[in-house]
Amino acid sequence: MRGRVLVRGGAVVAAMATVGLGGYFAAVGLDEADKLASVIGVFVALAGLAVAVYGLVAERHGGEGEPSPRSSTPGDRSIAIAGDHTGIASTGDRTTNRQSR
Repeated sequence: MRGRVLVRGGAVVAAMATVGLGGYFAAVGLDEADKLASVIGVFVALAGLAVAVYGLVAERHGGEGEPSPRSSTPGDRSIAIAGDHTGIASTGDRTTNRQSR
């Protein structure tokens, strides 16, 4: 849920920035807008480079989301499942499984 809020918030900020810059560029003229766009482009490129370096460093230090190589289960009839999975799993005696559609 938090990820969706961040994505939507980022999209709103990007849209507002695009509209604002478009209006500003139209008001100041094409020559001045070109100069300012070049400066903004440099800062966006530097920010992208910083994010890329951060991602590489985080990946080297074992970032989040890596599956654990082994799962431990607390009891005799416990089940540990990793990755994508579908189906039914039963651990009890004389268990009846029904799959509804």
